[in-house]
Amino acid sequence: MKIAPSEIRTILYALLAVALSPLVFYLWVNLPPKFSARLTGIQGLDTAAPAAPLATVFNITLHARNKRGRAAACYRHGEAAVRYAGFTLAWGRTRTFCAGAGGSRDVPVVAWADGVGLPMPVRSRMAAERRAAGMVELEVVVKLFAEGDDSGAEPTWMWCKVATGGGRAEPSDATPCSVFRSRVWASDFAPNWMLV
Repeated sequence: MKIAPSEIRTILYALLAVALSPLVFYLWVNLPPKFSARLTGIQGLDTAAPAAPLATVFNITLHARNKRGRAAACYRHGEAAVRYAGFTLAWGRTRTFCAGAGGSRDVPVVAWADGVGLPMPVRSRMAAERRAAGMVELEVVVKLFAEGDDSGAEPTWMWCKVATGGGRAEPSDATPCSVFRSRVWASDFAPNWMLV
């Protein structure tokens, strides 16, 4: 009995669909939360007085979007730092929060510092960037600690960029964060039993 090429192709497509279905299901159920950050207010970031220490306050909204259909992602607390050119301008803590299954959550973060001294070259660079672009691009680094093994969340570290909007207290656009987790990158694709 001879099988036609179209039947072989159909059989191969069916076998491929069966082989890939656990991976597709795993990705749908275990997608990690996605994060973005938005600068909603800023005080004290003044480069006009070159020798004066800075007393800064940054209001940041961290947005967590959990695309998982069956499990919430809960974090007991976290730490956040606002940096420019590798220098920390302010720091703070996040509160305990959960992003429900298939839902999202906004988490307000207040990072502040008093008496931050920046080297003159860094202040000059910040002032030049503000003059040239009308804004200063900052980094927000966040570490989140998982609530527990059964919450579906993992300890997470993320790096986000936010813009000051020229030093005014106007909100910036939300920007996606680069997220790094405790497992290797393959953890987003491979089942748990494959990871050591």
